[in-house]
Amino acid sequence: MLARVLREDFRQTPSDVVVAAGEPAVMECIPPRGHPEPTISWKRNNVRVNDRDERITIRGGKLMISNSRKSDAGMYVCVGTNMVGEKDSDPAELVVFERPVFTKQPVNQVVLADDTVDFSCEVHGDPTPTVRWRREEGELPRGRFEIRGDNSLRLSQVRAEDEGTYTCVSENAVGKAEVSGILQVHDSCCCALK
Repeated sequence: MLARVLREDFRQTPSDVVVAAGEPAVMECIPPRGHPEPTISWKRNNVRVNDRDERITIRGGKLMISNSRKSDAGMYVCVGTNMVGEKDSDPAELVVFERPVFTKQPVNQVVLADDTVDFSCEVHGDPTPTVRWRREEGELPRGRFEIRGDNSLRLSQVRAEDEGTYTCVSENAVGKAEVSGILQVHDSCCCALK
């Protein structure tokens, strides 16, 4: 008769995983050799993972989360169990990042020459996204624009040649997003003529 055994070493320990919220996350593990063959379960932050959640599947040594959320992040441990006992793998971290999402977007504007224009652009994401502005028709008006602390774009003393599409581009480790606003400039002299 074969002795009941559960060896020490996991044949494959889970590795750290980084995903964007909404993407699937997969962690893999092959338990130590044992007799009887060990079954596998998973713990997140020392609490057993419940695969009754329809997003979570545990099959073989794989833990699959179909639509990851921020709340899924944490330290995961693969647990191999048989009659002899149970062994925990080294922990692996699941990091769930969020793609940039705009909370304030630029709006199309019609202004008079020499006016000051503000295009707003507020964005949320994890890690904190970078924000830059570009103009589809060429460069931003040299010496007459500033990007403010809240990422809004201010154009001063606008001229007819500043007309065009201004795009706020936001990017982080897991994604990129952009939104645009259109500027139209009317010549102030013509409006005065009745």
